[in-house]
Amino acid sequence: MNVTADRARRSAQRARRFARRIAGALRRALDGDPLAFEDAPIPPAAAARLRGEQLATVARNTPVTMVATCVNALIFALVMRNSPDSPLAWLWAAVICSAALLLYARRKARPPFGRSASPRGVRRAIVYGLTMGVLWAILPGWFFPHANHAQQFTIVCLAIGMIAGGAFTLSPIPAAMIAFVAPIAIASLRGILASGDPAYSIVAALLAVYLAVFYSAVTSRAAATARRCAADTITEDGALRDALTKLPNRAAFGDELTLALARYSRQNEGFALLCFDLDGFKAINDTMGHAAGDEVLVETARRLRDCVREVDIVARLGGDEFAIIAANIRSRRQAAIVAERIVGAFRMPFIVDGQSLQSTVSVGVALAPTDGDTPETLMRNADSALYATKHFGRNGHTFFRDRFGFVSERASLEAEFDRAIAEGELFLVFQPVVDLRSLRLAGFEALLRWRHPARGVLSAAEFIPLLERSGMIEEVGAFAVEQAIAVAASWPSRLKLSVNVSSQQLRKPMFEATLRRAVSECNFDPHRLEIELTDCARLFEGETAAATLDALGALGVTAALDDLGAGVSTIAMLAQLPLGRLKIDRSVVAGVETDPASASMVRISVELGRALDLAVTAKGVERAGQLAALARLGCVEVQGFLFGAPAPASELAALFDADWSHLRGAGSAPGVRLAS
Repeated sequence: MNVTADRARRSAQRARRFARRIAGALRRALDGDPLAFEDAPIPPAAAARLRGEQLATVARNTPVTMVATCVNALIFALVMRNSPDSPLAWLWAAVICSAALLLYARRKARPPFGRSASPRGVRRAIVYGLTMGVLWAILPGWFFPHANHAQQFTIVCLAIGMIAGGAFTLSPIPAAMIAFVAPIAIASLRGILASGDPAYSIVAALLAVYLAVFYSAVTSRAAATARRCAADTITEDGALRDALTKLPNRAAFGDELTLALARYSRQNEGFALLCFDLDGFKAINDTMGHAAGDEVLVETARRLRDCVREVDIVARLGGDEFAIIAANIRSRRQAAIVAERIVGAFRMPFIVDGQSLQSTVSVGVALAPTDGDTPETLMRNADSALYATKHFGRNGHTFFRDRFGFVSERASLEAEFDRAIAEGELFLVFQPVVDLRSLRLAGFEALLRWRHPARGVLSAAEFIPLLERSGMIEEVGAFAVEQAIAVAASWPSRLKLSVNVSSQQLRKPMFEATLRRAVSECNFDPHRLEIELTDCARLFEGETAAATLDALGALGVTAALDDLGAGVSTIAMLAQLPLGRLKIDRSVVAGVETDPASASMVRISVELGRALDLAVTAKGVERAGQLAALARLGCVEVQGFLFGAPAPASELAALFDADWSHLRGAGSAPGVRLAS
């Protein structure tokens, strides 16, 4: 009994598998795959290319076929002019001609087919073929039984002619050819055999032979075309696909971006372009080797494929740069969901050779066509947004027009900053830096601002990325350094000055000369000057930056690494740079009172500073409780709104002798339990 039940179950499973296989083959056949019922149907990329070729061939043959259709319909109406069915014949001819002209007009309204096409285009061709086939089946199905011998002969000739013409036109798509030919053939054979005329029996036999020949020739030709497309796709895949990650490369992505814009113009199908790269990837390559870096890139490709839908395109543009075309995106909210999903996928560390490596992603987003209607413009704007994300702290996403809508072209940017410098729109503010041991003023950090006539006061974070991308960072950076030193020259000699310097600015050959000249002209002691760096990883791109730091160190200028805990730094990098200070980012300081992880980060930073003989400053101090926690953890200096907001130079003298000792011991805070 159990054996019988087991056999029945296995038979049912085989039947279900067979049914699923047949259903899948039918679906692929309706998508235009001539090899759908073979054991190895063509892969998706080759199928898309085949569909593009199929539809392009049918489109080329369509005009002649539509003309022949209209001529044949009019011939039939003229042959039937003396028949009682003449009005119906003329009505049928009018319907045929209208349908032919409508299909032709719809085809002309569409742009040319590209290198690939979606299944929707093939299915549309099948529907068109079936529609015209049913209309032509009326000829032998309705008119043949009521016609005289001469008219019947004309109907048979026209039916066979349309079968042959349709088979030729739709031969690239076997399913569309069958949809057109089958109704006409069935109606013709039925009408001919129902007439009982022996002569027509011979015609029916010949028609059956012709149908077999047409079917064999069409399917053989289509199968050969499919195999050729598959072979061509495999051959070209090496040129259009990244060898390491197997994702499309930059060239292939450019083609996909062009097609996406074409779909928008044709179907109003908006999309988002997301460009991103890995934060700290260069450090992984430098410390772990290129083999480890390759493993990280392969895992990155896998995570990205898991993040997107089948309709989205993921590509590797080179190095650690990737890009995604997210289809059917019509709002920033939808694009933000995609971007956040990508950022979230990289919060888990990479495991390489048993070691845990952390590398987050920075994403820049541009929406089509709002942020660009050409591939070049979209790529440039998405890349600008990516650059902003990296500058604002990494591990997140930025939309292009959030911060860059007012300066999209280099020419307008230059005009904006030329006017800003000439009319005094660029200015400096200074934030106090306090010695945590004495709670007295230790100096000021100079911060650049732009009083934009339309946008109001902008922080440096909002326009420095544009300066770096446009190549204008040297001019504006020199302006900021010279102005800051000129102001600080009048301060008491015990107060130091900190100035933010871009890593790109530091790599400019004239930076050292500019700083030396400013110090000399203002008679400013260079030992009082500290330059703050935000992206130590980029300082290793070439030798200029490191050499400049060494030269400035010899002059007496110290260097500080800013935003520790927000950017990407390694102990190896810190040890190689001639630094004098670490500055803990405000995002870490924000939770130091209550968050054990933040407190541990501060403690580790302080211990790291001691090990490397570096002073440690905490930024973003806003509450007395934070101050108490930082004092317990060993910070040397602090700055933040607790001591004062950034102020213009004219208001600084009141702070020279300020004393914040009343804050000592203030704040509630029981101690924070440090994570071990």
